[in-house]
Amino acid sequence: MPLHPALRTYLDELAPLVAQAERDGVAPTPASARAALAGLRAYSAPDASVALVRDGSAAGVPVRVYAPAPGEERDAVLFVHGGGHVAGDLDVYDGSARRTAAASGMTVVSVDYRRAPEWPYPAGLDDTAAVLSRLDEALGGIPWSGRVHAVADSGGAAKVASLAMRDVAEQRTSVIARQVLVYPSLDYTMSGATMTEFGAGYFLSAQRVAWYFDQYFPAGVDRGEASPVSGPFSADMPETLVIAAEYDPLRSEAEEYARRAQDAGARVSIIVATGMIHAFAFVETLVPRDVARLYEVTAGFLADGTVPTRW
Repeated sequence: MPLHPALRTYLDELAPLVAQAERDGVAPTPASARAALAGLRAYSAPDASVALVRDGSAAGVPVRVYAPAPGEERDAVLFVHGGGHVAGDLDVYDGSARRTAAASGMTVVSVDYRRAPEWPYPAGLDDTAAVLSRLDEALGGIPWSGRVHAVADSGGAAKVASLAMRDVAEQRTSVIARQVLVYPSLDYTMSGATMTEFGAGYFLSAQRVAWYFDQYFPAGVDRGEASPVSGPFSADMPETLVIAAEYDPLRSEAEEYARRAQDAGARVSIIVATGMIHAFAFVETLVPRDVARLYEVTAGFLADGTVPTRW
């Protein structure tokens, strides 16, 4: 499918600004990356209403809880934000967490993990694992069913996929029942074909991805070994839905991840959001139908494992 016309217009308007910054020698910094991601909220739709929203912590990690029915025992959803392991926080992703809670009817726990470069790999991953292991503390008395799922995008999806890797490697069964990985980052070696095909001019550039990874990983880490696409995989992994964006440099690694997991017997499905770019959920006012579809598909999968045959 062609690139969505609203996104084509957006990218055409963005291109000269990016080119000018490159000519001026403007280098990215953690502060500028965080500000840029936060600025995308200007394209957000009004926040969804959720009955109870409150801040707390678990294992010393800040969290924000979204309970659409705080007096009822609902399933919990571990929500892990993206941002290249550098950007994003509870406030930047507040709208996404609200939409996830409202669409699914489940209680969402959003994790404010430590970010690189101040806290490099594996600090944020360890924070995510810690919150998952202490959900009762995170929920702070809000009743829940005892069943937990996960929803994560981009770098957050890398963390959730990495937790599955850890469980397989250590021969544990994950406590996560179902997980949704939205335009996930799964190959830290950047070896996928679409990293070249869509690596410039489609919002997320290969150059920016490389910069994010340089912030995230300390020297000496084997990035291939750390990549979720490298596995290990097993049939005991959580039931997983991967939602890739058609014009995303990360798309091919999402497809390869799903293929390798399926070959290992895992219940992993993939659907491609046609005409979309990386992080399209942030620009809802430009592509409202597709963002609505994202939350509809996510909620359906979390509820009963439904995977649509087309976007």
